[in-house]
This record gives sequence, structure tokens and C-alpha cells, in this order.
Amino acid sequence: MTCEAVRAELEEAGMAVQTLHSPFGFVKALREHRPVVVLLDVGLGIVNGTKLVPLGRRYGPPRMKIVLFSTRENYELLDAIQDCHADGYIRKRAANGELAAQVRDWASRARDP
Repeated sequence: MTCEAVRAELEEAGMAVQTLHSPFGFVKALREHRPVVVLLDVGLGIVNGTKLVPLGRRYGPPRMKIVLFSTRENYELLDAIQDCHADGYIRKRAANGELAAQVRDWASRARDP
């Protein structure tokens, strides 16, 4: 449900969005769609999203930003970023429109040298 709500909000803001409902197909999606920003849910269930960061680094476009997406506390997310080498995080509790603004900010960082 969260995945679809996020997709709808970002598409409404004019962004092209590809979603996966499991970690399966992650590498294929990176190769086919060459995203600028990847939001990884920390609580995926089957696999913690932080486990996908090394795959993203290896198979994603060079300047792609990998951002953790979670309801966890800031200190937990900061620890996770340090452990898995993600670029940052966005809280799932972002207010209406705030999520799109934050994703745009990460996208601009990926494009700027």
C-alpha cells in the first residue's frame, strides 16, 4: 500500500517511477531503467533494503543516489547509512508534497558534478 501511495505522489509531481514489490528483479530494473534516485524501504520484509545498496552501487548508473526510506528513528537511519553506504534517507512520514521535494533534491544532487 505504501509503495503505491508513494508511486502515485511522485507521478503526480511529474516524475517517472518504477516500483518493485520485492527485491527480486532489482538488478534488472537498474540496468533497464537507469534511475537517478532509488528509494529503498528499510523494512522490506524478505530482505532489509540496506542489503540491496551494494547491488545498487555495482549495477546502477554511476551518479545514482540510493536513499533509504523508512519510519525508523533518525539515529537508526544514520547508523544504517553508515553501515550500508547509502547516500541518505527520507522519512516515510514526509508531509504532503514534501516527499516529491526531497526526491527532486536527491535527483539534483545526482545530476550536479
